[in-house]
Amino acid sequence: MKRINNKYVFIFGLILGLIISITTVYAVDAYIESNKVAYNNHNKSNVEEAIDELYEKSGLHKDKWIDPELNGADPVFDNEGKLIPVEIKSNGNVYYANLNSEWYNYKEKRWANAVILVDSPSNTNYKVGDHIVEDDIESYFVWIPRYQYKIWNDGKYTSAPNTNILTNQDYSTSMDQAINKARIIDIKFGDVNKIPKMVEPSTTGVYYTHPAFTFAGKDLNGIWVGKFETGYKGANSTASAQVDNEEKDSVIIKPDVYSWRGIKIKNMYMTSYNYERNLDSHMMKNTEWGAVAYLSHSAYGIGTEVKINNASDWKTGYSAAPNTNLSSRLGVTGASGDTEHTQPWNSGVGYLASTTGNISGVYDMNGGAWEYVAGCIDGLVGNSGFDTTTLANEMTKGYIDKYDKNSNIATYDKRILGDATGELGPFYTYYDSDGYPRAHNSWYYDYAYFAIPIDPWFVRSGSVGDGSLAGQFNFNYGTGVGTATLSFRIVLTFKI
Repeated sequence: MKRINNKYVFIFGLILGLIISITTVYAVDAYIESNKVAYNNHNKSNVEEAIDELYEKSGLHKDKWIDPELNGADPVFDNEGKLIPVEIKSNGNVYYANLNSEWYNYKEKRWANAVILVDSPSNTNYKVGDHIVEDDIESYFVWIPRYQYKIWNDGKYTSAPNTNILTNQDYSTSMDQAINKARIIDIKFGDVNKIPKMVEPSTTGVYYTHPAFTFAGKDLNGIWVGKFETGYKGANSTASAQVDNEEKDSVIIKPDVYSWRGIKIKNMYMTSYNYERNLDSHMMKNTEWGAVAYLSHSAYGIGTEVKINNASDWKTGYSAAPNTNLSSRLGVTGASGDTEHTQPWNSGVGYLASTTGNISGVYDMNGGAWEYVAGCIDGLVGNSGFDTTTLANEMTKGYIDKYDKNSNIATYDKRILGDATGELGPFYTYYDSDGYPRAHNSWYYDYAYFAIPIDPWFVRSGSVGDGSLAGQFNFNYGTGVGTATLSFRIVLTFKI
C-alpha cells in the first residue's frame, strides 16, 4: 500500500478547516440577519446585543468608534464600569453613549463626556441609548486627549514692566494689537506610541508633548477632567457649601450646584485623592489646568476666552449674558451677576462659558470661584494644612507640581512649560480703570501673578466679580487657606 505523504495530509486539513470556518461564519450571519431587532437606532440581533453587553461589562468594545483626529488618544474607561460614556444634548439631557457610533468628534469640537452615578440611582441597569436622569448623576467628566503643541514662546520672562497705559477703559487699536498676543495654539493628538514623553525643548517652533499626560510615573493617552468646579453635595445655600473638612462622600461635580469653598488645600487634596481611588482621582494640578486651557484655545476648542461665570450665588455652570458690562479692555472689577444677567450651561449664552463653545466642553474656567490647583513652591506649605515632609512626598509621587525655590511674584521664567503661566507673556503692570495697578499677561489681560514665598500655591480662573481680569489664562497666588472665594477641581488619570 502506498504511503500518503504527511505534507499532503497537512494541506488537506488546512483546506477542510477553512471550508468549515467559512460555512460557520455564513451560518451565524444568516441566523443574525433573521433575528434583527431595533437597537438604539441601529438594527441588531439578540445575539449581537448579548455580545455587546459582554464587551461593555469587560471594559472592551467591539467595533468601538475611533476618532481619526485623535491618532489613538481616544477615551479610556475602567473595567468596573464606574465611568459611563455619555452624549449630552444641547438642552442638557444626558444619554448613555453607544461606543460603536460617533459619540464624540474633536475636529467638530465635540469633546467626549462621561459621568459617575450616585450610589443608589433610580435605575441600576442603564443601557446604551437610555436617558440618564439628572438626579442619578453625581459627577461629570470631560476627556482631554494626549497631545503635542507647538512652542510659540519659551516664557523666559523675569519681570512685568510698567507701561503708560493708565486711563480710559478701551485701548486704541494700535495698543490692543501691541499687547494682545493671544493666538490659536497648534495642537497634534496622538497616543503614547505616536507622541512619546519629551524633555523640555530649548527652542521655539517645535512640538512638545504636554506634561499633563505624564502623571505619577504613568504615560497617559489622556485625562478625565471635572466638567465643573467641585460642588458640596447637599448644600442648599452659599454658606452651607463652605466646609473645611476632608469629605470624599460630599463631592458633586454638576451644573447648578453650590461650589465647595472655604476649604484649605490639604482637605481639598485628600478629598480629591480619596474620591475615586480606583480611578486615580486627585486635585487638579497646575499643568493639568494648562492642558485644558491650551486645548480650549486651539482649532479643537472655542478659540477665544471663555465667558465668565458671574453667578453671585457661587453656583456652577453659568455664564454672563451679553448685556453684562464685563468686557472692558482694561482690567476692571465687574459686578457679580444675578438671574437677570446670568445664563445656565444649557443655553446659547451658557455654551460660551464652555471650552468648546458648546455643551460638550469644560465649564467654570473663567469666574465662578477662584480655584486652587496642586502646584506649589518647593518646600513651602503656607497655610495649606500640609507639613513639609508630606508635601515633599506628594511632589515626589507626581501629584503636586513643584516650582523652583526661588520663585516670586514676577519670576515667570520659573514656569513649567505647558502650565499656561510664563508662556502667556510678555507681561505688563498698569493701572486698571479702578485706579489700581496690577500685573497682566498678554492673553486677554488676565491677572498674572506667580506664586510667592508667603503665598506659595497657584490659583486659577478668577472670581465671579473679577470681570475681564478673570479667565482660563488667569493665574495668581494663594496661601493655601480656605476662603469663601476659593474652590477646586478633580481629575481622573487611571490607565488600563
